[in-house]
Amino acid sequence: MNHQTEKFLQLYKELEYEGRRVYFPSAKENESIIGRLLCVPQLKAYKDDLDYCRVVRNFLTHNPKVGGVYPIVPSQEMIHLLRHCVNVIVNPPLAIDYAIPIKKMFTVKIDSCIMETVKIMNKFTYTHVPVYDEEKLIGVFSENTVYSYMCCKNDIHISENTTLREFIDYLPIDKHINEYFSFIPKKMLLHEAEELFKHNFENNKLLAAVYITENGRSNEPILGMLTHWDILLSEYN
Repeated sequence: MNHQTEKFLQLYKELEYEGRRVYFPSAKENESIIGRLLCVPQLKAYKDDLDYCRVVRNFLTHNPKVGGVYPIVPSQEMIHLLRHCVNVIVNPPLAIDYAIPIKKMFTVKIDSCIMETVKIMNKFTYTHVPVYDEEKLIGVFSENTVYSYMCCKNDIHISENTTLREFIDYLPIDKHINEYFSFIPKKMLLHEAEELFKHNFENNKLLAAVYITENGRSNEPILGMLTHWDILLSEYN
């Protein structure tokens, strides 16, 4: 029992140390760091649990043992939480770690059949599909693409032979009427990408997806893609 409690106290102390080292190096030595860590974006999902750990730690620190044994024993879940939070500070997750890698993304060529593309999108619930001309990204196909086409043409005629080239004027990143896309570097932290989705309204358009490239430039090869669902999944995990 004492061993588990000692482990809890050790991890709590480690969390304080790493929190001060990474986020608050100018904080006073006797200043409580945990209270400030509760406001750090990377740890916001654990705010209530960390606050409870603080209560338990204070109780253990300021109350004597009973017969050489700590009066309470922190649960294994609390120890796991502290260990996880320490790791988040020391090794913060990158956005690309939670992104759909390019090898698993559904992409198409500009001369791909529109009907086949739509069938695959419908079957696997894909919403946005990068479109390439040879090796160059020329845009993204989505429902918004069809909507933009119809708004301009006032009509739409699609046959089994129609290709995505029919929509070439509406595929470019900046041609989507109601949505926009962001490009971020592969070294961007996950919590920074989350902020993009929090403030996902720009020029009367909603952020549809975030594409990851080497340096965050749209003319670089795509390495992965993040959507609202990927962000929600990362928070759940």
